[in-house]
Order: sequence, then C-alpha cells, then structure tokens
Amino acid sequence: MEYVGLYGGMVLGFLGWFLGRRAAGKKRGLDEVYHFIWNKARSISWYFTFAAIYVMLMLALSGVQLNIIFALAILLFIHMGSWAITGAIYSFKMTQSDAKQSSILVSLLIGVATIIIFSFVSAATGNWMFTVVSLPPVIMMTAITFVQSRKYNRP
Repeated sequence: MEYVGLYGGMVLGFLGWFLGRRAAGKKRGLDEVYHFIWNKARSISWYFTFAAIYVMLMLALSGVQLNIIFALAILLFIHMGSWAITGAIYSFKMTQSDAKQSSILVSLLIGVATIIIFSFVSAATGNWMFTVVSLPPVIMMTAITFVQSRKYNRP
C-alpha cells in the first residue's frame, strides 16, 4: 500500500508539473522572470535543506533514533516545500506593487513554514513542546509585520 502513495504521488506531481508548464506556455508565462524566480527559489531551498540535514545530524548525535524513511521524507518535504514557498514569495513580490500585502504574505508564509518545521522536529523527538514554544515568536513576528505595514502605508 505504501507504493501507491509513493508512485502515485510521483506520477501526480509530474502530471501537475507538465500540465502547469503547458498552460503557462500557452499564456506566455515562461519568460526570463519566471526562470529567474524559480532558479533563485531552488537555490534558496538548498540552504533550507542544508539546515535540515544539520538539525537531523544534531538530533541523531543527541541520541534520537530516526527511521531512514522518516528522515528522507522530512528532507524531501523541506526541500520541496521551501522551494514552493520561496518561489511563491518571489512571484508575489515581483508581480505585486502593494508593499503592505507583500510583507504580510511573506511573514505569514515564513510563520507557517516555521511551525511546520517545528512540528516535524516535535514528531521526531516525541516532545511537542518544540511546537508549543514556536507559536509565540511566530505570532509576534506576524503581528509586528502587520502593524508595521499598516503604519508604513498610512496616508
């Protein structure tokens, strides 16, 4: 049954990628801005993957037993997720002229990514305090960004 999810997810992912590129090509969306955004996003996602590898190494050295399937799934999720989030942020910032909406979206995406990462660490260690402790900084960061963007855009 595991193979259905593994191969089915891969087939659906490639199908979505192929159909998305085909639709973007018909609307002339595969220009140099598109390539710049997604190449930059892929480059940044490797930094997130690098950090995740170091976190997993530190967990392993501290005595946490990690299953190889679980570790690889985390790395794949972090790499692909950070690629998608970074690409969405760059796409939004390069196509929107409203700085208020852009900064709020960026802070929300970073907050959600942070909570997801801490949730994975919590699941790996069995200690859910990692996720609980990550909530106040994320909420504060989002609130500060929201207040600053409203203050910045006042007439």
